[in-house]
Formats: sequence, C-alpha cells, structure tokens
Amino acid sequence: MTICLDNTVVPRGRVHARGAHIVQIEGAGILAHEVCMRGAAAYVAAIFERSFYLCAGEIFLCVGEPTIGHGPLTLIAGTGVHLSGLNLRPDEPAVISEQEIIIGERVRFCLDPCEVWRPPSWPNAAPPDTLREACGALARRVNAAGPGLAPVVFGAPAPTPFARIASERIAQFQTWLVNAHTCGNKIGSPSFAVRDLIGLGPGLTPAGDDLLAGALAALDAFGEAEARGVLAHAIMLALPGRTSPLSACLLRAACAGHVGERLHKAVSALLVGDVEAAIEAAECIGHSSGWDMLAGAAAVSLIRGKCLENFRRFAGVGMNLFPDNAQRDFQKVSAKRAVELGKFRP
Repeated sequence: MTICLDNTVVPRGRVHARGAHIVQIEGAGILAHEVCMRGAAAYVAAIFERSFYLCAGEIFLCVGEPTIGHGPLTLIAGTGVHLSGLNLRPDEPAVISEQEIIIGERVRFCLDPCEVWRPPSWPNAAPPDTLREACGALARRVNAAGPGLAPVVFGAPAPTPFARIASERIAQFQTWLVNAHTCGNKIGSPSFAVRDLIGLGPGLTPAGDDLLAGALAALDAFGEAEARGVLAHAIMLALPGRTSPLSACLLRAACAGHVGERLHKAVSALLVGDVEAAIEAAECIGHSSGWDMLAGAAAVSLIRGKCLENFRRFAGVGMNLFPDNAQRDFQKVSAKRAVELGKFRP
C-alpha cells in the first residue's frame, strides 16, 4: 500500500508550550480503549494520507481522521484535524497511556475525554428472495471492485494465474459454507480452506483475509453463532505466520467478534437488500478491501438463503458463488432439512 504524506496541510490543534502539537481524540474503539488503559510502548508502523498505525507488540492501533470511520482498534481525531500535516516519520517512538499518546515528544494525542465506540445491533435480515436479488445486483456491479477476490467470488472470468488459484481456494471455502448451513449441529472445520485463504493476495491486508473478515461479520449478523465460532477457531489456528502482522491483528479482532463501522454498514445494508448503501460503505474501506469483505458477506448471504437454482440466470453474469462440487454436496442433504433452511428445488 502506498505511504502518502502531504506536508502542505497544517493540522488544526493546540500547540504545546514546548512546541508539541496537541490533538484531541474524540472516539476510541473498544479494543483501542483497552490498550490505552493498559499503556504500552509503541512506534509508528505506517503512515497514510488520513491515518497512521501505531504498533505495540502484536497490536496495531489506527489513528485516523473522522472520514475513515470507527473501528475496534481505531482512535478518531477531532473534526478538522489533518493528520498528514503532523509530519510523522516511520519507526518514530510513541508512548501510549490512559491519558494521552506521545509521539517523539512532538505530537500529543489527548484521550481524556474520549467516547468509546461500539457498533449498533444488526438489523433483521430480509427474506431470501431479497437477499438473492441484492447479491445478483452486486454481481452485476463487480467491475467496480478493482483488483482482489470479489470478481472471482462473483463469477468473473479468471484469466490470470492469481485468479485461477484464488478460484480453487474460494470454491473450498464455499463448499464448507454450504455444509455448515446444512449439517445441523455437526459443523466440520474449514481448516484447509481457511489456511489457503489467509494471506492470499498482496498488501498489508491481503484479499483472502478481507474475505474471511466479511464472512465472519455476515455469520454474526445472521445469528449463525456455531458456524461463526467454528470459522473463527479455524482462522486462529491457521493464522500464525501466514499473513502480515497488521492483517493478523485485524483478523484476531474479527474472530473475537469485533467489526468496524464501514463493514458493519456494508453488511447491514446487504442484510436489508440496500445494494447502493452496501457498495457505498464498502468502497470507503481501502482500495479493494471493502469489496473483498462484501464478497465474503455475500457468499454467506446467498448460501444461507439456499439460492442454488439457476444462479447464472438471476445474476445474468455467470455468477459462480456455488462451485459444482458444492452444489452436489448440498443436493445430498435431505429435502426436509433443505426446506427448513430455505426454499429451493432439489
């Protein structure tokens, strides 16, 4: 990911008597708040135009402007503050405490008072037909997704080696999702599928990690506690050494049930069939991360609704959310169980 600084913008913040800028933090995610309460030594790990990351051991805190949205590991600066004008430097030391964060004695972020942010409750899910239509509409809009796994999940052609490899790995995960929604209380582990998705793709947060985060959020939103727990356990077991330290931190938070504001808005919109709102929220998350998260959530939504018949017909774009082996596995399920989970023609 590109490190971007704009030294021409001056932050709106008080200047300490010794020359340090003082910036008020107005919102803190629940995990970020806990880190600050404990205190830690840290350093500046990455700098972007509207945010930067502090690393404290295996934990990464994001300090950002209000436009990036809240998150469990995020601290939001006050309105009007331009963080790019602070001239932070990579590896600059920082001290995190209950009252403030001090970076190199030049910048102080005041944490008192600071409101702790928590996501709202999930909305009630729309009927399966509405979810089916929403996911079909997303499939038709996938060209806007950019690079990543979303085009593969939504059935776009796989002309590159990466896309072909990704297609096989996503098919394994989709097969597990089908089985998880049809086998009652005997949900098997997706260890192989998860292992192959973690770390898949370039960047600080690889596309495979983003897809898994979206799937975790959707399973939570649908109240699929057991399937979500099995998936989270498999991710935690497979996580060490398979992805970037930052992405590993974010996935651990997702496995613990935490979700950021933008992803929460995207999944909530998908649940009620509001495609435009889902896309708008997803496109606020990184370059392609939001679409990859949304693709993971859409896979869960479609499979939960048991929309197995004629995917290519309703999507109109060759949608391939169910590979052939997943459909065969699902068709082995008893008709009684299938009817309980959603209408379809076996």
